[in-house]
Amino acid sequence: MPNLSRLLTRCVMMVASLSMMNCAGSPQIDQKYYSSRLYPLPYERVFNAVHARVAEYPMGIAEANQTDGIVKSRIGETAPGSSATVGYQVTVIVSEAGKQTRVTPDWQMNVSSEPAKTHLVPVSIDERPRLYMDFFEELDKYFKK
Repeated sequence: MPNLSRLLTRCVMMVASLSMMNCAGSPQIDQKYYSSRLYPLPYERVFNAVHARVAEYPMGIAEANQTDGIVKSRIGETAPGSSATVGYQVTVIVSEAGKQTRVTPDWQMNVSSEPAKTHLVPVSIDERPRLYMDFFEELDKYFKK
């Protein structure tokens, strides 16, 4: 049980320090541009690129459903000395918008220290803009090939 308390304390401290760092050094970004993007490309091509992009993350793919337009990663990684998972998860929605295809990533962070439970909290673009920026910067490279 002491290990569980220590892990929970570390998670809380990590979230607090990330929040403080974010307040001090958040780059100014265009939220509309990085929270959702339209591509003038066929749905299937965009979905395949999103799938490949999410697969590049260390957490890998948990679910991909082209019919529903969802690509979801697994949650972070297992903490050393514990089977609790900590870290991020991204869910990307790909949808048709007329003759274009919309991509909307949604980041969450697991803050649970219990191995059998997850407690995902939203991570907004204001809190961690680099997650959104990196996602789209790398995704755009698939369309330049």
